[in-house]
Amino acid sequence: MTILFLVLVLRAQLNYSLLFQHQQRQERIHLRRAIPEDDYIEPSESKIIWLPPLNPSRGRDLQPSGEEGTMVLPLFPLGSIVYTPGSQTTLNIFEPRYRKMYNDILMSGARRFVTTMVNPDNSQGKEFAQVGVVFFLEDLKEVSQQTNDAIKYICQHKVLDKRVCIHSVLNPEDWVTQETYLRCEVSELEDTDTDVDTTSLEIRLKELLGRVADMQEENKEDVRFSKEAISRLYPKRGVGSDGTLWEIVELWKNFLDARAQASSRKIQGDIQARLVKFLADRQSGTGSTNKDADLPKSVNLSDLPPDIQRDVKTLRERVLDEVSPLIDEQTKGIQTLLQANTHQERLNLFIHIVDNERRRLIAKRTLKATIASLESSIFGGGDYQEQKKEEDVVNTDDNNDDDTDDMDEDDRTK
Repeated sequence: MTILFLVLVLRAQLNYSLLFQHQQRQERIHLRRAIPEDDYIEPSESKIIWLPPLNPSRGRDLQPSGEEGTMVLPLFPLGSIVYTPGSQTTLNIFEPRYRKMYNDILMSGARRFVTTMVNPDNSQGKEFAQVGVVFFLEDLKEVSQQTNDAIKYICQHKVLDKRVCIHSVLNPEDWVTQETYLRCEVSELEDTDTDVDTTSLEIRLKELLGRVADMQEENKEDVRFSKEAISRLYPKRGVGSDGTLWEIVELWKNFLDARAQASSRKIQGDIQARLVKFLADRQSGTGSTNKDADLPKSVNLSDLPPDIQRDVKTLRERVLDEVSPLIDEQTKGIQTLLQANTHQERLNLFIHIVDNERRRLIAKRTLKATIASLESSIFGGGDYQEQKKEEDVVNTDDNNDDDTDDMDEDDRTK
C-alpha cells in the first residue's frame, strides 16, 4: 500500500506541474487583458544592462567626457546586493582603499559615492550594472581602537532618491591593483512618465499584495509579508515618509531574505539531525553507554559512508534549489526595477514578482490537498494512521535486528 501511495503522490506532483504551467500561461493572458497591450512586459524581456567588463589595460587616468549633466563620483561596488532609493544602510569599512575614499569624501564635503550591482555570473567580478544609486554619508564613527584596527569606520548612509547611469569607469586598472578606489562618470536618471496616470496599476499591486498576505496566513507560512505594512503603504512614485513603491520593494527584499534564511535553516537542521542519528547509531554499535558525550564535535564529509555522503550532497542541493531563486529575485529581480525608465514599467515588473509568490502559494496548497485526498482514498482516514503505526512497529523491529547496518539516513554539519 505504501509503494502504491508513493507512486500516486509522484503522479499527482507531475500532474500538478502540468497544471501549474497551464496556470502560468493563463495568468499571462489575464495580465495582458488587465493591462493595455503597449504597457505589458513579459518578465523574460527584462534584462539587466551591464557595463562592458573592466579592462585594466586601459590604465587609471581616463578623462571624463565633461558632457553637460555628468559628474565624477567615487564608485564602491558592494557585490550582488541591490540597494533601493530611500533606504538606509550601515557599512563597516576596513579595506585601505575605502578608508581613503571615506577620508576623501569627508575632506571634500561631498559625502557621496556610487554603488551598483556586480554581476554574480562574472567569475572575475569585473562587470557592473549600468544603473546604480548614490549613497549619502549621514554618520561616521571611528572604531579602530575598539576593533584593533580590524575595522576603521562604521558608517550610516541614506540612499538618495535619484538613480544614476554610469557612463564609464575612469581608472579600471585600480580594480586589479587595489591601490585606490574606483571613480566613475555618471548622470542622474529621471522617470520619463511623470505625466502618466498609473493609479490603476498601483491599486492592482496593492490588492495583489493583500491577497498574497491573506494566502500566506491561510497556508500558515513560517515567513509572511506584513499585512500591517500593506495597509499603511501605497506604491506611489518617488521616496517619502508616507509610503512609496520603493519602500514596499525594500520590505519585499527583507521578506525574501527571511524566507531564504528560513529555508536554509530548515534543511541544515535536517542535515544535522541525520548526522546526529548516524553518529549515535554508530556509537551504540561500539557498546558506549554515553552517546551524547562521545559524539564528535565535527566530522569530515569524506569520512562518512558513501550513502551518507550522497544524502548530505542531496540535501545541500535542496538548499541551492530553494534558496537560489529567492536570491535571484532579491538581486537580479530588484535590479530590473532599478533600471526601469518609468514608474509604470516598474509597477508592471513588480506585479510579476509578487504574482510569482501568489502562484507558489497556490501550488503548495494544491499539492497539499492532493496528497491529503490520496491518503484518504487509499488508507481511509483513521485507517491510515493505524497503517502508519504498524509500519513504524515493523521498522523498529527491523532496526533492532541489525543496529549497525541500517545507517543510511544521516549527514553532517560542521
